[in-house]
Amino acid sequence: MTDHSEVQQAVDLYFKAINENNASVIPLADDVKYSGPMLAEPIHGEAAVRQHIADIAPFVARMNQKKIVIDGDTAAVILEFEGLNGVVIEGAEFFQVRNGKICTDQTFFDTRPLIKGAS
Repeated sequence: MTDHSEVQQAVDLYFKAINENNASVIPLADDVKYSGPMLAEPIHGEAAVRQHIADIAPFVARMNQKKIVIDGDTAAVILEFEGLNGVVIEGAEFFQVRNGKICTDQTFFDTRPLIKGAS
C-alpha cells in the first residue's frame, strides 16, 4: 500500500529530475508505463522510461507543479513547463505509485505550441 507522502515524494522527485536533468533520482517501478502526446506508443519498463526522461529533460528549461491532487496511490498534477526555446505550455500529468515507485505516468498537453515554436 502506498500512502499520501510516498506519492508526493515520488512526484516531487520526478519534477526534480526534470529540472535538474538527472533521471537517476526518479523512483520507477520495473514495469513502469509512460505515455505522452509526443509518443506514437507508450514506453514500457524502467530502463526505457528512465532513458526517455533523460533524453527529454535537457530540452526543458523548467517544469513546475501548479496544482496536485492525491487520492490513494494516484496523483493528478496540473503543470507548466518551458522549453529551451521559451515556449511555455500547461498540461496535466497523472501518476500511479506502487510501493513508493511510479508505475504509470500519463502526460497530456497541446503539442501545437511546440511545433509552432520550432518553426
